[in-house]
Amino acid sequence: MGFFNSGLFWFIEGILACLAVRGIKIWAEDRGLILRWWKWLYVFAWFTLAGFTLAFIGTSLGENEPIAALRGGILFGIITIILGVGGWRWLTLSKRKD
Repeated sequence: MGFFNSGLFWFIEGILACLAVRGIKIWAEDRGLILRWWKWLYVFAWFTLAGFTLAFIGTSLGENEPIAALRGGILFGIITIILGVGGWRWLTLSKRKD
C-alpha cells in the first residue's frame, strides 16, 4: 500500500492523466470536433464520476462489503454508462462544417 502513497505513483498518475487529456484533444481534432470549455468540463466531470464509481467498488470490497459493492457498482455504473453515451452523442453531434 505504500506505493500508492508515494510520490512516484502520483508522478506516473499525472503523466497518464496528461496523456489522456492530450489524446482526447488529438482525437477531437482528427474528427473535426470543436471542444469548448463547457465540453471539457463535462469530460472532466464524467471521468470524475467514473473514478468515483471504481473507487466506491474498490473501497466497499476492501471493507468486506460485497453487497454494497455490487449494488453501488450497478447503480453508479448504470449512471456512468448513460451519461457516457449521452456525452459521446453530445460531443460528436457538433461537428465542424467544412
